[in-house]
Amino acid sequence: MDPILGEGARQKMKRTASAKIGGMAVLFLIMCLWPAQSQSQTPSLDEIVTKVQEQYDRHEDFKAQFVQESLVKSLGRKQSSEGTVYFKKPGKMRWAYQKPFKQEIISDGKALWNYRAEDKQAMVSQMSQAVQGKVPSTFLAGLGNLKRDFRARWAKERSGKEPYSLELTPQEIQGSLEKLFLLVDRESYKILQAKIQDVMGNTTQITFSKIQFDNRLSDSLFTFTPPPGVEVFNLPGASPAGQTGK
Repeated sequence: MDPILGEGARQKMKRTASAKIGGMAVLFLIMCLWPAQSQSQTPSLDEIVTKVQEQYDRHEDFKAQFVQESLVKSLGRKQSSEGTVYFKKPGKMRWAYQKPFKQEIISDGKALWNYRAEDKQAMVSQMSQAVQGKVPSTFLAGLGNLKRDFRARWAKERSGKEPYSLELTPQEIQGSLEKLFLLVDRESYKILQAKIQDVMGNTTQITFSKIQFDNRLSDSLFTFTPPPGVEVFNLPGASPAGQTGK
């Protein structure tokens, strides 16, 4: 027995030591359990792909501003453009480029027009022939399904509050498409960026901003009639002047 400390002091020290040990045990338990709780609350890769699909399945139309960056690998040439894009189910879209020059790509789901006013020229083809794959355009227009058409993996490990980064590989050959990369908002599951890579290593990256759903877009936004004086080129498979039968 300690001759210096009295019985009361010794009991107090025991209670203090027990309290410290108990507190450390609780802290250790929290530290052990916390990663498991965080992991369970973070959606899995499959859940994220499902939520992205659900996000775009439940809306009728979509519009956003975009910046497009294209790279032709063999030439080492980059090109940037920007504008506003509109989509409406099923299969309707309109890309209105403002920079570096005005250009419009318009489809009513059947015919696909490519029009440059300064050239006074327009090209028309069948949508089904022009878009040979489940690229972002077809998905956003309500024609694709990420879980059905692609195998998903992480393109980049999840960290902090950064968007989810997904790498999607086609389940089957889709033209020249090799991979599709998506940046997905962690809260809303909106697609913030889509990047297409083809078998030649060429890439097209589209970054979306000011995304808005369910705008009640008119069908007339997705039709195109060549202005007077515009020369029309019918690509193979297209109906004359883009006419589509009923």
